[in-house]
Amino acid sequence: MAGAGLRERHTARTRDAIVGAALELFEQQGFEATTVDEIAARADVAPRTFFRYFPTKEAALFARAADDRERIAAALDARPASEHPFVSLTIVSSAFAAEMEKQQKDIRLLQKLSSEKVWAYQRTLLDQEMIETLAGFVAERLGVAADKDPRPQVWAATLKTTYRIAFHMWLDGGRKGKIGPALDAALAATVEASAALSEAGQ
Repeated sequence: MAGAGLRERHTARTRDAIVGAALELFEQQGFEATTVDEIAARADVAPRTFFRYFPTKEAALFARAADDRERIAAALDARPASEHPFVSLTIVSSAFAAEMEKQQKDIRLLQKLSSEKVWAYQRTLLDQEMIETLAGFVAERLGVAADKDPRPQVWAATLKTTYRIAFHMWLDGGRKGKIGPALDAALAATVEASAALSEAGQ
């Protein structure tokens, strides 16, 4: 047991060192100009060690996204079983938005490194992984299969898209104030559209 704990701590330290080195180099010389060999050297590991932890530079840049998914999954699991799953999604996303406001350094770096390649990675792989996490929670709470019932995927994708729109509205506004109001407005737009469909008898 003690040996396993030591290995886990070593793994976490190595991962953190690689992420820290990558972010430092990305900040100093840009994403495209930074090589895996340079990241490995800064982290004092071999390039092959880098690839044991991350398949690409993009994965190292967004390393904290995996940590975020785990924390969000844990927060969702802690919500009352009697609560509607979509309500749970909105409550947890609001709490996560409040945490994001404090990560100004990370946000500034991502904005500085903004490129089609970087954001394409986020929009494809990261967004899909988050949707799968959210949909899995909904499916479990409803007791349905995510590939048979549309609600898990629809609610998860709706929440993820709503959050992304609110986040970018906040960014475009100069990161002033809190994300919460932008998220509330985006969610209200979703509710309005749903209400319109109900009134139309759709």
